Formats: sequence, C-alpha cells, structure tokens
Amino acid sequence: MLSFVVPGTYVMDVVFQYEIPYLHPLVVHFPLALILVGALTVFLWLIRGTVFWQRCALFLYSLGMAGALLAYFTGEAMEEAVEGAAIVEELVELHEQMALYTLLFTGLTLAGLVGMAVWAHYRPIARPQGDPILLRVLLGLLALLSAVLVAWTAHIGGTMVWGVAR
Repeated sequence: MLSFVVPGTYVMDVVFQYEIPYLHPLVVHFPLALILVGALTVFLWLIRGTVFWQRCALFLYSLGMAGALLAYFTGEAMEEAVEGAAIVEELVELHEQMALYTLLFTGLTLAGLVGMAVWAHYRPIARPQGDPILLRVLLGLLALLSAVLVAWTAHIGGTMVWGVAR
C-alpha cells in the first residue's frame, strides 16, 4: 500500500526515477494522428472545395511530415537497441520500408497541397466554384494512400512491440 504525505509526491518521485532512453516510441504517435486527421481534412476539402479546409490540410500535413521524418530518423537508434529479438528481426525491414513509403506519399500529398495553395494565391481570377475537382480528387487519393501507409506502418511497429506468436 502506498502512503502519501503530500498528495502525489510519492507517485511523482517514482515516475521521475525512470527514463525513456529512446525518442522513437515517444514521437511515432504524432505523425500517425496528424496524417490521419490531415487525410480527413483533405477529404473535407475535396467535398467542400473551400480555402479553409485546404489550409487545415496543409497545416496538418506539414506537421505530420515533420513528425514522420523525426520518427523515421529516431527509428535507427531503436533498431540497434532491440537487435536479436525474433519478432524485430522478422519485421524491422518491412517496417522500415513501409515508413519510407509513408514518407514518400505524405511528402507528395504535402507538395500537392503546397502547389495548390501557391496556385490559388497567384491565379489571376478568383474561382467561385473553388479549386479544380480533378486536382482535389488526386490529392484525396494521395492522402488516402498516405493514411493507409502510416496506419500499416504503425501496425507493424505495434506488432514488433506487443506481438506474440500464435
């Protein structure tokens, strides 16, 4: 049984006795959430065609791409630390390959969103119907692919951490 002199003091002392030696487990959740929510905003932009949703998607994909790059580069240190674990040896190459595909398609989606924002800023006449539907559909497909890839990459990573053989 824990005794408390001041509420939370003992718990805080215990919490600060431990450290997390690798950044990878801390940062991987941000790109997952940001890219998934970013894809949702791309689909809202696809449907509505408004500048607001385009800018939201651009913002979320910018943060998601930064987080994905950070997760990718912190994964190398984590890989070296867990060498020898059977499940890691079996899945780490697939996880790394899917992370690269995630970076590629997230980057393409981000580049498309930046391109659309620049085009919208410099086009000579405001278009009342919004951005061209074909370009919105193309970016919607890229966003869907990046969302599926980040989810699959996360699933493989989670399997390496929590998976057990059947």
